[in-house]
Amino acid sequence: MARSARKAFWERWSGATLVAALPLFGCLLGGCQSVQGVTPETMVRVIDASYNAPAIDVTVGGTPIAANIAGPSITNYAFLPAPETTTAYIYPTGTKKATASVATTLQASTEHSIYITDSGAGYSATLLTDQIATPPAGDIAFRFLQQAQTTGPVDIYLVPGGSDLTGTKPLLTDQIANSITGYLDVPAGTYTLVVTPTGTTKTKYTSASLDLSAGAVRTVLIMDAQLTSNPPVTVVIGDDLN
Repeated sequence: MARSARKAFWERWSGATLVAALPLFGCLLGGCQSVQGVTPETMVRVIDASYNAPAIDVTVGGTPIAANIAGPSITNYAFLPAPETTTAYIYPTGTKKATASVATTLQASTEHSIYITDSGAGYSATLLTDQIATPPAGDIAFRFLQQAQTTGPVDIYLVPGGSDLTGTKPLLTDQIANSITGYLDVPAGTYTLVVTPTGTTKTKYTSASLDLSAGAVRTVLIMDAQLTSNPPVTVVIGDDLN
């Protein structure tokens, strides 16, 4: 989903709250259970970080939310009704037999990611809760999903514009494969994302310049590159907010 559509989604929720204020006051007095004209929704996307999964399709409660995707990838968000207790199923594209699934309860006005990773010779799915709150004033927020299994533990840098790696402290150190960080707040600005093996400054990945305004929230997926040795690490960045 484009940022503008997601912004409209949250603005619609905010607007619905204002519109519903008077009816809701009446409900508090009269004991009614819902507000007319407000349709509760949640948003769900897929993060494919599996080396073993074939091209896949994903459904949630029977609704398709991703088709013919492969790792490394982060899809756009899809709108779904909420609250709902349901199951997400992962199918090899073109088949009707699910090879992974995850049960979940989706609450209204939330964002989630169905995170597909390797499990032995196959793959599995888990549900991540994504941040919908705006970071503190003047900040942006990053979450890192480290799935570079061949590369192993890594250090992660956000190098400010005009600086270089040697003069920058790592944002995170010794991030092992299969690890998930929490969201980390950093000052808004222009950065280059750099990934190195832990304890060295030999770069495995260097991004293009990232110019991020205050309020942005991002999820960063780190994986081994499968078809190239230069760079040996590949990175996909997903827009969680703004």
